Amino acid sequence: MTDAGGAYDAAADAWVDGPARIYARLAEAMLDHSPVPFAGAAVLDVGAGTAVACDAALRRGARRAVAADVAAAMLRRRTPSIPAVLADAVRLPFVDRGFDLLAAGFCLSHLPDPAAALREWRRVAGATVVSAFAPGPPHPAKTAVDEAMERLGFVVPAWYQQVKDRSSAVEDPGALASLARAVGFGTVRVTQERVDTGLAAPGEIASWRLGMAHLAPWVAGLSEARRVEARAAAEDAATGLGPVTIEMLVLSGS
Repeated sequence: MTDAGGAYDAAADAWVDGPARIYARLAEAMLDHSPVPFAGAAVLDVGAGTAVACDAALRRGARRAVAADVAAAMLRRRTPSIPAVLADAVRLPFVDRGFDLLAAGFCLSHLPDPAAALREWRRVAGATVVSAFAPGPPHPAKTAVDEAMERLGFVVPAWYQQVKDRSSAVEDPGALASLARAVGFGTVRVTQERVDTGLAAPGEIASWRLGMAHLAPWVAGLSEARRVEARAAAEDAATGLGPVTIEMLVLSGS
């Protein structure tokens, strides 16, 4: 398992208590741009995590939704009725055009070769909808809490730094659209959205940040007293910085 996969497994409990709320809203915003209707559709959610995009697709009328991820502990926290498969995003165990739509929320920047991933996604589904963070500075609450943890001894893991270093390939509208066209999508659209996450209170913001996969394993390894200190520092750093909105890109390809 990759370092990132192990980190997401280790973060699964904290993720459900924090980031899952944000990512559910981001999934809804991503699916608003689906190039195909959901009624009766078969949907594959790649890099699914707790499968919030599957939940959203089923609410919109999808006939079937399948979750795929490399982090088993994250998948175990999905809605139990949703089928799940442990699978590499660039080597999916599905037949050609086995799905009507492939959805991938914030997955591309985790992959060393985004073009290879998009090519594989086009193979298994006739259409895709993909999200990535928009270019520009992150929300101030994200920076404030992460910096507060660094003052307490947190060191950014190498896998997370690698994700950040290669994000420019997918977090630019023109680059993202070019990638999709290069692998054969004929109709491509990239839209930028601002999503209200619903988080405003310092405690909510702290749960979001401390539950993220780069931070949660570190927090879990602290003594109880230090975890209390970290939580207090996160809430203090977040005070006055809500509500949280996220700027995201959505690629629609068919």
